[in-house]
Amino acid sequence: MSLLAGLIAGLLIAAIYVLAGHLRIETPQIVLSGNSTLALATASVLVPLAILWGWTWVSDRWSGRSGPRLLLFNLGLVVATAAAFPLDAVVTASAPDRIVFDPRISVNAVDGVLWVLPVVAIAGILYWLFGSGKLPVGGPMLAIAYLVGLPLGLVFPPAAMGAVAGTAAGHAWREPGARALIVVLVIFLMLVAAVELPLAAATVNGFLK
Repeated sequence: MSLLAGLIAGLLIAAIYVLAGHLRIETPQIVLSGNSTLALATASVLVPLAILWGWTWVSDRWSGRSGPRLLLFNLGLVVATAAAFPLDAVVTASAPDRIVFDPRISVNAVDGVLWVLPVVAIAGILYWLFGSGKLPVGGPMLAIAYLVGLPLGLVFPPAAMGAVAGTAAGHAWREPGARALIVVLVIFLMLVAAVELPLAAATVNGFLK
């Protein structure tokens, strides 16, 4: 069950990633066109939300014996989410009248796994620290844990995703009544990471040139 849940969550993320990268909507007033930046921004929000939801659901349903189920959920999530990269490559290379399989599709699949796996690993460490009580669920510590990944995301985006996801999952486990607020916080922080930090990095690069 947990493996299936992870697969479904990952496939939904992969599908939305591809749509965000290629969907085009035209009206007489506006033209909306997908691109790689929008696709990555979408995934940057959805992956932490999937981890938050999945880990909370597994821990609630199999309390005290959730370890193997968490591993299965993570396996499904990583494999299915990583499928976004080869799927995107196929859609990019294909024409409206035919499907073209890029010979580098296996490389794209590996890239996808290497993009998602660090997120889960970083999140897992923080989830364990907060969930086990080794880190207190207090204002200063939570603020540090939520925010520490954002500057690291400038050079390694999965760090921001993993830090926010793991902190949120541990926070939700320790304080179930705050879960709705935690979801809102995750969305806000990941939008910051997906939009403002890349812009800041581009500005810094402009000054350095």
